[in-house]
Amino acid sequence: MNDLSTAINYERVCDQSLRKVEETAKPRSNLYTYFSLLLGSPHELVLESKIKFNDSILKGLPYTFEISDLIKEYSETEIIDLKRQYSALFEVGDEGPPAPIREDLFLSQPAKLREDLVRFYDYFGYTLNDEFQWQMDHLSIEIEFMHFLIFQELESNDNKLSFQLGQLDFSEKHLVNWIPDLSATINRLGSGDIYSKIVVELNNFLLIDNNWQKETINSIHKTGS
Repeated sequence: MNDLSTAINYERVCDQSLRKVEETAKPRSNLYTYFSLLLGSPHELVLESKIKFNDSILKGLPYTFEISDLIKEYSETEIIDLKRQYSALFEVGDEGPPAPIREDLFLSQPAKLREDLVRFYDYFGYTLNDEFQWQMDHLSIEIEFMHFLIFQELESNDNKLSFQLGQLDFSEKHLVNWIPDLSATINRLGSGDIYSKIVVELNNFLLIDNNWQKETINSIHKTGS
């Protein structure tokens, strides 16, 4: 059987008994929110209040993951240092940023990448403010989109599967396709600053979450095919 006939004769389903949406969606979406905030540009965000961690909002997470120490270190870093470290790692360099935080730039602007992002965002009803349209491929925004999909999965009554498959597809096409390489690049740079630690931990989290998603989703033969 070739790949085309396989795609035609099989459909993907989610094992809701493993997914346990009512238990797992909120803590998963909260983790994505934390990482989106941690990787947002300190030049654009209001950081005076910093990020406060509450371990109770991760209750029900379907795997073990620790983020409290990372948030504590981030919150204890002066804003001026956050801005300096962010710019040095993600924005400036003699030959461009040492570690670009935008997917399009990190992957050397592959054809139709931004068009694919637009299709994902439009299909699922995710709207960016005008000031963020130009950087729709920014890592913080892509992670925020995952939070959005998980939240919609929880809220939806009759379209949960669409949001579940959307999470897996987006994660594989626009996160785990480049974040491991970004993490490896940062490890080679060896700066040891807070943003380096955040990306390394994000990579660990994405791989864990992606594997968990795949465990809950199966391909089954279509009846009558």
